[in-house]
Amino acid sequence: MWRWVPVGFAHGFLTLSESAEVLYKASGFWSKTCERSLRWSDPEVGITWPLDRLAGVAPLLADKDAAAPTFAEAVAAGEVLE
Repeated sequence: MWRWVPVGFAHGFLTLSESAEVLYKASGFWSKTCERSLRWSDPEVGITWPLDRLAGVAPLLADKDAAAPTFAEAVAAGEVLE
């Protein structure tokens, strides 16, 4: 399944299978200083994740995603354009 995410848009995914491959094609060079994260479970973002399909297992998150700010925190820090 291929999805195009426009430049500047947040994106995320939940894998319900035992394994998955995620490939990124970027419009420019990647730089860690330009990378941003938003809290995946922020109610203000309004994503209904199908957590009921995880059979009670907590989602496994990358450290940066587990520590990500909410949308409001990111806006307050100047990290997000409204």
